[in-house]
Amino acid sequence: MDCIFCRIVSGEVESEILYQDEDVVALRDINPQAPTHLLIMPRAHISSLAEVGAAQKWLLGPLIPLAGEVAKR
Repeated sequence: MDCIFCRIVSGEVESEILYQDEDVVALRDINPQAPTHLLIMPRAHISSLAEVGAAQKWLLGPLIPLAGEVAKR
């Protein structure tokens, strides 16, 4: 598995996970550039937004409210 994010999601690489469900994982960035620097990613590997198709587009909308909720923690 070459993708560091897939390795984090699978638990192979340790991280400070703030939120997770069956679709997404939210964690603190290991090299934060702001006081609240979070990474929120789908569990399924998506290399870029250009790859997001109809099967994944439903996932993008809920990420914005989730980001606000997790950032308040």
